[in-house]
Amino acid sequence: MKKLRKLLRTKAGTLTLFEKLWLAAPIFIWFSFQPLIRIGQNETMYFELSIALIYVVVLALAGVLSIWRQRATLLKSRAALIAVCFVVLMALSLLWTPNLTRGVLTLGVAGLLLFILLASIARADTLRQLVPTITRIFFISAVVVAILAIVQLIAGMWLDQEAALLCAGCVAEQFGFVRPNVFTIEPQFLGSMLIAPALVGVWLLLKDKLSLVAASGLLLITTALFLTLSRGAIFAFLIGALILFIATRTKAAQYLRAAGLIVAGFAMCLVLQGVAAASHPTIDETFAGAVSKSVDQLSLGVIDIPVDQPTPQPAAPAPEVPNYDGYVEESTNVRLNLSAMALTVWSSDPLRVLFGVGLGGAGIALNDAFPGEIGQREIVQSEYLSLLLEVGLIGLGLFMALLGVLLYRLGRNGAWLGVAVIAASIIQWNFFSGYPNALHIYLTLILLAVCATTARRGRLVPATQY
Repeated sequence: MKKLRKLLRTKAGTLTLFEKLWLAAPIFIWFSFQPLIRIGQNETMYFELSIALIYVVVLALAGVLSIWRQRATLLKSRAALIAVCFVVLMALSLLWTPNLTRGVLTLGVAGLLLFILLASIARADTLRQLVPTITRIFFISAVVVAILAIVQLIAGMWLDQEAALLCAGCVAEQFGFVRPNVFTIEPQFLGSMLIAPALVGVWLLLKDKLSLVAASGLLLITTALFLTLSRGAIFAFLIGALILFIATRTKAAQYLRAAGLIVAGFAMCLVLQGVAAASHPTIDETFAGAVSKSVDQLSLGVIDIPVDQPTPQPAAPAPEVPNYDGYVEESTNVRLNLSAMALTVWSSDPLRVLFGVGLGGAGIALNDAFPGEIGQREIVQSEYLSLLLEVGLIGLGLFMALLGVLLYRLGRNGAWLGVAVIAASIIQWNFFSGYPNALHIYLTLILLAVCATTARRGRLVPATQY
């Protein structure tokens, strides 16, 4: 922390407002849903502003001058050109979208992220030097949020849903214990935000000498990640960690301690869930029962640990029991059905195959095709299928091309932490979509794009600086 404060004092006098705001990104992105400014709603969407979204607006505006000054340089950036083409296609799709309001607002968020990307590439030489500092701040803030997740798990036993900032599917009545979401809209988004700092913790333990900060930080972050029960986030993290294990050449002891802390995080998660369930003042659940449910849910029902249920007393009033006794198959089926519907609507017309139904039009298009089965506010819970439905093969192709350029450049430079983060993001996009609740992913990718941008001396930033 002393080194970090000294570095910030040293840099503060030489940084532009845009770069100073970037240093605040690891703090603001956590507030992606709470506190929330509710403006209104219509039949297809809610109109809301979060602190994270307001921060993105300010950051984008702060970078406009840099974009103008470096416009000639930006024309030579392949990543910048692909991103511009992607957003231009989004804008053109407003001509045929069935939901112009949602399309315009979605384009606005995409446009803000484009401005941040362009300004970041324009200031790449300076911003690239800040990436290690931003990464440290992100890791520290993730540890704080992980502690808050544990606090929320405990507080949710005694406080009502609103006071504990819990979503409807997070409350203890579901499984017998709380699934933390902290300041995000759902546990899966909290899990998504914890992936990158968790991978940073793994990388630190594999590359550096044993650090109490890195070890305890990784333990807390992985514990919070498992507490969300977000299978997509957990699976994405494990794949990212596997990439780091394969790509990093180190001592066996370092492999063991990194793997051991991940396992310890899972064990701590089960203990916390079991204690919370068994201690709940109004819900009847045992320690073993809570552990069994957690394992059953995470394994998609594959691992079912039998637990003896206590025999109720005839004279005693019926206790309140959790809504679910294990794997919730419905949560998987809903995503699969939405995906199947999206593919059906997308493939129903040759023009839709290429250009989609238009930005923001997924909900109305799905409702028109399946009026009795899906509402107009529904979204496709897969970023790839959402893009495919709204902007077609061309839009999805541009999106994947941008990711491909980043992966290629980072992999060629041996920046395996960046590769692991992008790979984890690619995996997790299969399980959700939506810009406002996932701004952290796009800001992380923008930083990685800056790291992958060729420096003036014709080489990339060394992998050891990530």
